[in-house]
Amino acid sequence: MYNVKYMKMKAVLMFFLLLFVVAGCGTSTIRYVNPTANFSYIKKVAVLPFNNLSDDRYAGERIRNTLTVDLMSRGVFEVVEQGEVTKVLGVIFREAGVEEGRAVTVDKETLKLIGEKLSIQAVILGSVDEYSGGGYGGGNVVSVAMRMLDTNSGIVLWQAKTTETSKSILRKLIGIEEVDRSELTRNAVKNVLDTLL
Repeated sequence: MYNVKYMKMKAVLMFFLLLFVVAGCGTSTIRYVNPTANFSYIKKVAVLPFNNLSDDRYAGERIRNTLTVDLMSRGVFEVVEQGEVTKVLGVIFREAGVEEGRAVTVDKETLKLIGEKLSIQAVILGSVDEYSGGGYGGGNVVSVAMRMLDTNSGIVLWQAKTTETSKSILRKLIGIEEVDRSELTRNAVKNVLDTLL
Protein backbone atom coordinates (compact mmCIF):
# COMPACT_ATOMS: atom_id res chain seq x y z
CA MET A 1 0.00 0.00 0.00
CA TYR A 2 2.78 2.42 0.97
CA ASN A 3 4.70 1.61 -2.23
CA VAL A 4 1.70 2.33 -4.48
CA LYS A 5 1.07 5.69 -2.78
CA TYR A 6 4.75 6.58 -3.04
CA MET A 7 4.84 5.65 -6.74
CA LYS A 8 1.73 7.75 -7.51
CA MET A 9 3.13 10.74 -5.64
CA LYS A 10 6.46 10.36 -7.43
CA ALA A 11 4.68 10.17 -10.80
CA VAL A 12 2.68 13.34 -10.04
CA LEU A 13 5.83 15.21 -8.99
CA MET A 14 7.67 14.08 -12.12
CA PHE A 15 4.72 15.23 -14.25
CA PHE A 16 4.76 18.72 -12.72
CA LEU A 17 8.53 18.94 -12.98
CA LEU A 18 8.35 17.98 -16.66
CA LEU A 19 5.48 20.44 -17.20
CA PHE A 20 7.51 23.22 -15.56
CA VAL A 21 10.57 22.48 -17.70
CA VAL A 22 8.59 22.25 -20.95
CA ALA A 23 6.21 25.13 -20.28
CA GLY A 24 8.49 27.59 -18.49
CA CYS A 25 10.16 30.66 -19.94
CA GLY A 26 11.97 29.84 -23.13
CA THR A 27 15.46 30.61 -24.32
CA SER A 28 16.96 29.61 -27.61
CA THR A 29 20.56 30.62 -28.41
CA ILE A 30 22.83 29.67 -31.31
CA ARG A 31 26.39 30.87 -31.89
CA TYR A 32 29.35 30.82 -34.24
CA VAL A 33 32.96 31.53 -33.28
CA ASN A 34 35.44 31.84 -36.13
CA PRO A 35 37.93 29.01 -35.58
CA THR A 36 40.81 31.26 -36.69
CA ALA A 37 39.79 34.17 -34.45
CA ASN A 38 42.29 35.45 -31.92
CA PHE A 39 40.51 37.72 -29.46
CA SER A 40 43.64 38.58 -27.46
CA TYR A 41 44.52 41.57 -29.67
CA ILE A 42 41.08 43.16 -29.17
CA LYS A 43 41.40 45.80 -26.49
CA LYS A 44 38.77 48.34 -27.54
CA VAL A 45 35.39 47.88 -29.27
CA ALA A 46 32.49 50.03 -30.43
CA VAL A 47 28.83 49.02 -30.33
CA LEU A 48 27.17 50.27 -33.51
CA PRO A 49 23.45 51.07 -33.76
CA PHE A 50 21.28 47.98 -34.18
CA ASN A 51 18.95 47.43 -37.13
CA ASN A 52 15.46 47.40 -35.68
CA LEU A 53 13.17 44.93 -37.46
CA SER A 54 10.59 44.96 -34.69
CA ASP A 55 7.44 47.06 -34.27
CA ASP A 56 8.88 48.79 -31.19
CA ARG A 57 10.44 52.05 -32.34
CA TYR A 58 13.09 52.12 -29.58
CA ALA A 59 13.99 48.42 -29.41
CA GLY A 60 17.33 48.87 -31.20
CA GLU A 61 18.49 51.54 -28.76
CA ARG A 62 17.32 49.51 -25.76
CA ILE A 63 19.33 46.49 -26.90
CA ARG A 64 22.36 48.64 -27.73
CA ASN A 65 22.28 50.37 -24.33
CA THR A 66 21.89 47.09 -22.45
CA LEU A 67 24.70 45.51 -24.47
CA THR A 68 27.03 48.44 -23.83
CA VAL A 69 26.45 48.33 -20.06
CA ASP A 70 26.87 44.54 -19.92
CA LEU A 71 30.10 44.73 -21.96
CA MET A 72 31.49 47.47 -19.72
CA SER A 73 30.58 45.59 -16.53
CA ARG A 74 32.49 42.51 -17.71
CA GLY A 75 35.67 44.58 -18.13
CA VAL A 76 37.05 42.44 -20.97
CA PHE A 77 37.15 45.24 -23.55
CA GLU A 78 37.26 49.00 -23.35
CA VAL A 79 33.98 50.23 -24.88
CA VAL A 80 33.76 53.50 -26.82
CA GLU A 81 31.09 55.87 -25.52
CA GLN A 82 27.94 55.72 -27.69
CA GLY A 83 27.86 59.47 -28.35
CA GLU A 84 31.37 59.33 -29.78
CA VAL A 85 30.41 56.37 -31.99
CA THR A 86 27.32 58.23 -33.27
CA LYS A 87 29.38 61.36 -33.97
CA VAL A 88 32.04 59.47 -35.95
CA LEU A 89 29.43 57.49 -37.90
CA GLY A 90 27.64 60.74 -38.76
CA VAL A 91 30.84 62.23 -40.19
CA ILE A 92 31.72 59.08 -42.14
CA PHE A 93 28.26 58.68 -43.66
CA ARG A 94 27.90 62.39 -44.40
CA GLU A 95 31.23 62.33 -46.26
CA ALA A 96 30.00 59.27 -48.18
CA GLY A 97 26.79 61.11 -49.13
CA VAL A 98 24.48 58.77 -47.23
CA GLU A 99 21.21 60.35 -46.08
CA GLU A 100 20.74 60.49 -42.32
CA GLY A 101 18.29 57.93 -41.01
CA ARG A 102 18.77 55.47 -43.88
CA ALA A 103 19.88 51.93 -43.17
CA VAL A 104 23.55 51.60 -44.02
CA THR A 105 25.55 48.54 -44.92
CA VAL A 106 28.93 48.61 -43.22
CA ASP A 107 31.39 47.42 -45.84
CA LYS A 108 35.06 46.54 -45.38
CA GLU A 109 36.34 50.05 -46.21
CA THR A 110 33.85 51.70 -43.83
CA LEU A 111 34.81 49.26 -41.07
CA LYS A 112 38.46 50.12 -41.55
CA LEU A 113 37.66 53.84 -41.41
CA ILE A 114 35.57 53.38 -38.23
CA GLY A 115 38.45 51.41 -36.70
CA GLU A 116 40.96 54.16 -37.49
CA LYS A 117 38.80 57.07 -36.32
CA LEU A 118 37.80 55.38 -33.03
CA SER A 119 41.10 53.52 -32.45
CA ILE A 120 39.29 50.20 -32.09
CA GLN A 121 40.00 46.66 -33.21
CA ALA A 122 36.42 45.40 -33.51
CA VAL A 123 32.80 46.49 -33.72
CA ILE A 124 29.70 44.77 -32.43
CA LEU A 125 26.53 45.25 -34.42
CA GLY A 126 23.32 43.37 -34.99
CA SER A 127 19.59 43.41 -35.30
CA VAL A 128 16.50 43.25 -33.14
CA ASP A 129 14.31 40.70 -34.89
CA GLU A 130 11.41 40.79 -32.46
CA TYR A 131 10.56 42.93 -29.46
CA SER A 132 6.94 42.33 -28.65
CA GLY A 133 4.58 41.84 -25.79
CA GLY A 134 1.07 40.57 -25.20
CA GLY A 135 -1.04 40.01 -28.26
CA TYR A 136 -2.69 36.74 -29.18
CA GLY A 137 -1.30 33.98 -26.99
CA GLY A 138 0.26 36.47 -24.58
CA GLY A 139 3.82 36.62 -23.48
CA ASN A 140 6.73 38.91 -24.22
CA VAL A 141 9.37 38.05 -26.82
CA VAL A 142 12.83 39.52 -27.37
CA SER A 143 14.86 38.16 -30.28
CA VAL A 144 18.29 39.59 -31.16
CA ALA A 145 21.23 38.73 -33.38
CA MET A 146 24.74 40.14 -32.84
CA ARG A 147 28.12 39.80 -34.45
CA MET A 148 31.65 41.04 -33.86
CA LEU A 149 33.67 42.13 -36.88
CA ASP A 150 37.39 42.78 -37.10
CA THR A 151 37.71 46.42 -38.25
CA ASN A 152 40.89 45.77 -40.22
CA SER A 153 39.80 42.73 -42.23
CA GLY A 154 36.00 42.80 -41.95
CA ILE A 155 36.02 39.14 -40.90
CA VAL A 156 33.22 37.88 -38.66
CA LEU A 157 34.90 36.84 -35.43
CA TRP A 158 31.78 35.82 -33.56
CA GLN A 159 28.05 35.75 -34.14
CA ALA A 160 25.12 34.72 -31.97
CA LYS A 161 21.33 34.85 -31.97
CA THR A 162 18.96 34.38 -29.08
CA THR A 163 15.24 34.47 -28.44
CA GLU A 164 13.87 35.04 -24.94
CA THR A 165 10.20 34.50 -24.30
CA SER A 166 7.91 34.65 -21.31
CA LYS A 167 5.17 32.65 -23.03
CA SER A 168 4.29 29.87 -20.66
CA ILE A 169 1.38 27.50 -20.16
CA LEU A 170 2.45 26.94 -16.56
CA ARG A 171 2.50 30.68 -15.83
CA LYS A 172 -1.10 30.92 -17.07
CA LEU A 173 -2.21 27.85 -15.14
CA ILE A 174 -0.86 28.94 -11.79
CA GLY A 175 -1.17 32.69 -12.31
CA ILE A 176 2.52 33.68 -12.26
CA GLU A 177 3.11 37.21 -13.54
CA GLU A 178 4.69 37.65 -16.98
CA VAL A 179 8.41 38.42 -17.25
CA ASP A 180 8.66 41.98 -18.55
CA ARG A 181 10.59 42.94 -21.69
CA SER A 182 13.27 44.79 -19.72
CA GLU A 183 14.21 41.59 -17.91
CA LEU A 184 14.00 39.58 -21.13
CA THR A 185 16.27 42.18 -22.80
CA ARG A 186 18.88 41.83 -20.04
CA ASN A 187 18.65 38.02 -20.25
CA ALA A 188 18.94 38.02 -24.05
CA VAL A 189 22.04 40.25 -24.03
CA LYS A 190 23.62 38.22 -21.22
CA ASN A 191 22.96 34.92 -23.00
CA VAL A 192 24.46 36.21 -26.24
CA LEU A 193 27.55 37.67 -24.54
CA ASP A 194 28.04 34.48 -22.53
CA THR A 195 28.73 32.73 -25.87
CA LEU A 196 31.59 35.17 -26.50
CA LEU A 197 33.11 35.99 -23.11
